Amino acid sequence: VASGPRAKFYETYLTLVKSNAERAKTADFQRMCKEGIKACLQQWNELPPVGTPAHIGTLHMFQLMVELADASNIYSSLASTKVENLETKSGDLKSVLQTWRERLPNNSDPINIWSDLVAWRQHIFKAINDVYVPFITQQQQQQTASAEDGGQGDTATKGANKNKADTKNGRKGGDADSSKVDEAKSAGSANNSALTSYAYRGYHEMAWIINRFAHVARLHGLVDVCISSLTRIYTLPNIEIQEAFLKLREQAKCYYRRPQELQSGLDVISNTNLMYFSRGQKAEFFTLKGQFLAKLDKLDDANHAFATGAQLELNSPKAWAAWGRYNDECFCRNIPDTTGAVNAISCYMQAAGLSKRPRVRRFLARTLWLLSQDNANGSVCAAFDAYTGEMPTWYWIALVPQLLAGLDASYSRQSQQILLRIAKQYPQALYYALRTAREESLIQRRQQTPAAESSTADAATS
Repeated sequence: VASGPRAKFYETYLTLVKSNAERAKTADFQRMCKEGIKACLQQWNELPPVGTPAHIGTLHMFQLMVELADASNIYSSLASTKVENLETKSGDLKSVLQTWRERLPNNSDPINIWSDLVAWRQHIFKAINDVYVPFITQQQQQQTASAEDGGQGDTATKGANKNKADTKNGRKGGDADSSKVDEAKSAGSANNSALTSYAYRGYHEMAWIINRFAHVARLHGLVDVCISSLTRIYTLPNIEIQEAFLKLREQAKCYYRRPQELQSGLDVISNTNLMYFSRGQKAEFFTLKGQFLAKLDKLDDANHAFATGAQLELNSPKAWAAWGRYNDECFCRNIPDTTGAVNAISCYMQAAGLSKRPRVRRFLARTLWLLSQDNANGSVCAAFDAYTGEMPTWYWIALVPQLLAGLDASYSRQSQQILLRIAKQYPQALYYALRTAREESLIQRRQQTPAAESSTADAATS
């Protein structure tokens, strides 16, 4: 066990931390990295050739050993970072940290692997913060000193202008000087905000990995773990707007899973200041609010929230899909009234036309079922015909058997329109199913013809 991959990883990391910045890539560190990778390979060779859950842990150790080498480069970059080259060094780190964002376990992997990865990366992010954050104070002190020097220069300039005989020229000179001061202040504030963005990069990465871990924990059903992880974001001094949005969304979804905390989740959404969020994020918040209100049986308020979310971002498939599910549920509660079915079909078709993902098949399947529940007035089929947006023809292919069966149903005209679209764009996908349906129809007709003739002869004889 002492010479296993995990022990080698800890030993190598301690060597990296204890080493000085100039010796971050010493021969000992390189040697220990190679020994750790060799231990991982030996453990991999001991496993069966067929993929098993036991391979996941070894792959995780491979990832940690690779990120150790990246951490060595990060430590070397931090050693040579100063206020003057902070932007350049931060840009170099951004490429490495972006690679780390893309190199993650699967959502279905054990939560222990995710927790181990988050804990390891937070050590590196803390090292980045220890170097970058003090630069903010240094930069502010330099700006304060330069502002004081500029103020003294402005006072002397104004005094000289007062001694001028021509007051008009003096006023012009004072206006020019004040405009220069304003430009300097605005430039200083812009530089300060840019420096803050670079200096807080470690905290931004912390917030991102915490949100990602909380999302996976919620998918695993670990709601308490998700909520406790999200509370750690409050301890960070600076986070991005996107991370604040993701944090609030995950927190609301955790409350949505617990019926006794629905009101708490609704309060979190209602008390959120949406001023700093984009239109798409505002639309998602209103959609979540509608889902909470629907579960609390506040149907009118829920419908208003869904409508607001869809209006804020007309190109949001999530908002349209959530509104469609709400109307679908309302129709199922009162099937004779087709108002909910009409609204649901409109929302489902909008969501299917805007989204380019395979999950839209569920909306199309529900659309066919709603068409089969049409009344004598044909209002549901009319709602389908009224849709003029983009038709996801490719995803209708999975429902070709249902569409062919629908040719004998009340929505035959709508099924025929969809089948014609498929025949024009993807004829091969329709040919075999259509030929099979035609042959089955011919066989049924042949079987029905002798039966009809015999019944007719029996009737004539009697």
